[in-house]
This record gives sequence, structure tokens and C-alpha cells, in this order.
Amino acid sequence: MSPHRGTLQSRNLDRVNAAQTRSDVNGTVKDRLIRAADAEIAAHGIDAVQMDAVAKAAGVSRATAFRQLGSVSEMLVQVALLRSERHVLAAKQVMATKTSVFAKLEAALVYTSRELPTDPCISALIAKHSESVRDPRVHRAALEAIGSVVKEGQRSGQVRTDLDTDELIDYMVEQSYFAAEDPRRSEDEVRRRFRHFIVPVLTAPSSMSAERAAWTLEIQDTVHSVIRQLKDLTDQLPGGPARVGSTDTG
Repeated sequence: MSPHRGTLQSRNLDRVNAAQTRSDVNGTVKDRLIRAADAEIAAHGIDAVQMDAVAKAAGVSRATAFRQLGSVSEMLVQVALLRSERHVLAAKQVMATKTSVFAKLEAALVYTSRELPTDPCISALIAKHSESVRDPRVHRAALEAIGSVVKEGQRSGQVRTDLDTDELIDYMVEQSYFAAEDPRRSEDEVRRRFRHFIVPVLTAPSSMSAERAAWTLEIQDTVHSVIRQLKDLTDQLPGGPARVGSTDTG
């Protein structure tokens, strides 16, 4: 092999290694583009975002941006999916404060109906309805958020098992879209939707009746409300909250 050819191969290898290093540091080109689009939308709004600006921010050509993302519409979907990761984590944290399966699912629905419509990218995704409900990427995000809770309900006999988990997840996604788009999406209205329309669909036939499940949620709400009121009252008493087991040694 000639010295010139060896030098050429060495240079090519250096370029490959440099590209791999950049990829390791900054993620894939597609990842960089999605993050750049996220930042552009946050700064200028969804209607003003341009592929040229996103490509420039990501350090790639316009042609590369279109090749990686396909279109502006798909770019918005990708940003919505990126932002949904944050909501998945938040929904899990909300559900962690509840004990029963239906209380957890209700809390997730209340959260998503309140928060998702505030994000223009996610609102655009929701507007696609049946198309986005069946999108496997949306399904994976929903499965990550509530899949373990639905499976827990199926194992315990509370949630029906004649339909598989994936079908129930898609149903919950669809219902979350309806709740998010309903002009009457106050917390009370969302809870009413869940208890009167969603619980009857999810409840296992051999488990407690849907009416009993909804009634149980009502009782839990009442108990939590009473506990909060008692805590507030205790905090307002002279000396602050009573210390359990304290004695007067004066």
C-alpha cells in the first residue's frame, strides 16, 4: 500500500472518529434538530417556526433537516413527543400520591386535561385525533405513563382483562384527547367524565360495579378534603401544629 493511500485512509478514519465524537456529545443529528425546533418554538411560537432556522440552530443544512424530519408538520409532532416526556414524568408523580388504581388513572386524566392543551405542539397533535391515537409513538408514551397502573388493575381484578392492555391504553389516550378539547374541562368536570363514562368501560365485570368504583372515588375525595381541612385548622391553632407525644415539663 502506498504512503499516500495510507495517509488518505488515516484522514478518512479521523473524520469518521470526529463525526462519532460529535454524535456522542450532541446526540444524533435528528435529536439535535428536534431540540433546536423545540427551542425555536419556545422562542418564536409554533406559527413562526421555519425549517431554515431550525437547521441553522442545529448546525446542519436545510436539506439535511428535511431529510431527517421529513416536513414541518412531522417536526412539530417530534417536538410534541419530546415535550410529552416531561408530562409523562409529571403524571407519574401525580399518580404516586394516590393509592387505588382508579384514583391514579383519574389523577392522570385531570393532569393531562389541564396541562396538555397549554402546549401548542401537543395541542396540534391532539387535533389529529384518530391519526395520532394510533401513532405507535403516542402509544409508547401513554404506555410509559399509565401502562403499569392499568396492568396493576388487571392483575388485581379491578380492570377488565377481556381487552388487552394496548387497547385500553389507546382508549385512555382517546378519552384524554376528548377531555383536553372539552371547553368544560374544570377538575370537577374531568372527574365527572372519568367516573361516569370511563370507569364503567374499564371496570372488570367480576369486580366491583362501576357505580361502586365511582362511589369509592367520591369517598376518597371527601376523606382527603377533611384531612386537608383538619391540617389547615391545626396549623392555625396557637403554637402551630401540635407535637405528638410532647409533654409540659414546666
